[in-house]
Amino acid sequence: MRHKNDHRKLGLPSDQRRHLLHNLCRQMVRHGYVHTTLGRAKETQRMVEKLVTLGKADTLAARREARKVLVGHSKSSEKPVKLLAGKGDLEKLEILRQRSLINGEDLVKHLFDHVAPRFKDRQGGYTRVTKTGQRRGDAAVTAVLEFVD
Repeated sequence: MRHKNDHRKLGLPSDQRRHLLHNLCRQMVRHGYVHTTLGRAKETQRMVEKLVTLGKADTLAARREARKVLVGHSKSSEKPVKLLAGKGDLEKLEILRQRSLINGEDLVKHLFDHVAPRFKDRQGGYTRVTKTGQRRGDAAVTAVLEFVD
């Protein structure tokens, strides 16, 4: 029985599942659609709907919540710091750090400036899932998740 289990596990450990769904959300905000398996699309739909609702609020707190999902990997790990610091290339490290922040921050800005205002008069249901058949290799049901216009 699956009492009170409302999320799909997708056959992944929790950390890998979280990263997969965050990457799908980033792709959805960036491109406006995602082509993936049906289960992944349904889980991504839940997260994207919440992001659009945050985008409609347009507050500092909402931007910070959206940043948790959309920015990701903005802090560099310790390994590149040790490798680059030994060579005296701290400037390169700072450039790499800025690039990763710019990418995520651009997505947050795009969500709040372009995506969410399209749905200001809509009360929910910002996305749709359309089945596209079965994948050739393993016959998994595939689907396209896209914004409703």
